[in-house]
Amino acid sequence: MKTVGIVLAAGESRRMGSPKALLPWTGGGPLAVGQIQVLRAGGCDPVAIVLGSEIERIRRELPADVPTVENPRWAQGRASSLQAGIAAHPEADGYLFLPVDAVGVQVATVRATLAAAAAAPAAIWRPTQRGQKGNLLWIPRAAAVELLRLPADARIDEWVRPQAQAIAVDDPAILRNVNTPAEWAALSRAP
Repeated sequence: MKTVGIVLAAGESRRMGSPKALLPWTGGGPLAVGQIQVLRAGGCDPVAIVLGSEIERIRRELPADVPTVENPRWAQGRASSLQAGIAAHPEADGYLFLPVDAVGVQVATVRATLAAAAAAPAAIWRPTQRGQKGNLLWIPRAAAVELLRLPADARIDEWVRPQAQAIAVDDPAILRNVNTPAEWAALSRAP
């Protein structure tokens, strides 16, 4: 089964004050590259990052081999970024979406999600941590076609809620949204 891994990084990063995709990550590379590596190591192939705000700056600062997808409608809503990622890879059996600010998601979580999807490929899968929904989302091609018809500002969580299957994982990072310099600094200091 072919799952395309998509890092969502089209937003303005207003509260952070600079693009989250370019935050320094382990090994000196940008966070976006780290998130792509997690998806690849977990079994996604191919992978891409959806960009919108400050796209030219981010592309200049990312390594040349990082696959990007442009979302010209990024300001209209997050659903537009999922739609851009799907439209760029119509051949996939499924799509695993990872927000760039869900920092520290474990490779094992990606693998567990893909294993659940392989066992029940018609379902939408969302990892959970102690009953709380995580920020990763796997959707099959049929649901992706439906998602493409939603308005750009659709609330994806509301659309997914009645159809998503939960997969329990031990990975607190799936609940994480790093939005401010203070949150980034606290995460960077964590052991």
